[in-house]
Amino acid sequence: MEFSVKTAVIVRHVAYEGLGLFTRVLELKGYDIIYMDAGVADLSRAITTQADILIVLGGPVSINDMVRFPYLVDELKLVENRLKNHLPVLGIGLGAQIMAKALGASVYPMSEQEYGWAPVQIHTDSDVIKPLSAMHVLHWHSNGFSLPVGAQLLASTAKCVVQAFSWEKSMALQFHAEVDVTKFEQWVLGHANEIQLSEPRCLYELRAGAEKYGPLLAKQSTSMMANWLDSQADVK
Repeated sequence: MEFSVKTAVIVRHVAYEGLGLFTRVLELKGYDIIYMDAGVADLSRAITTQADILIVLGGPVSINDMVRFPYLVDELKLVENRLKNHLPVLGIGLGAQIMAKALGASVYPMSEQEYGWAPVQIHTDSDVIKPLSAMHVLHWHSNGFSLPVGAQLLASTAKCVVQAFSWEKSMALQFHAEVDVTKFEQWVLGHANEIQLSEPRCLYELRAGAEKYGPLLAKQSTSMMANWLDSQADVK
């Protein structure tokens, strides 16, 4: 199977966690976007290995939940196969966990959950992730992971040492730089149960953060995504 245009295959776990801000960047860079819904789509299809890039999005489960959610086994195999064959993968949230696991790192429950808007500390001079330096991004995870052998640490926070890493052509982001705050209520609704169980001010702070940090984040995170896509041509 051959593609006449560049193809991005997107593994999506829940409808409210889509590509967000990254959609327009991919379109402008000439990618045909194909969504494959986890637990429904056949991830063994040739399209998943032949696509120019694979993006695995976030979700409300852990890669360690493979017994309860067996489709995660197929996702792990897919990511392992692409990384083994030096094909680019971008993992976000759960997708980053899957990448870490595929590269032999440990994924574990954090001592303290990380929810809400907070800046990330950048640990590299790489032009790819530099636009997010000191940016407030959305954090929404209770699992962390160790840095895979051979990977480069890109970003961290006080609560989570490995917030982002790169490995060859691929990149993993524990945080959610893709969130489009013009559609933030979809995120709020999707996570309503978690929010209701949290501190009383949580919902107010989430919305206030979206309003305060969202506009600049939209500019900077799309720059980061464009940089990552451009970098693919420079990596052999």
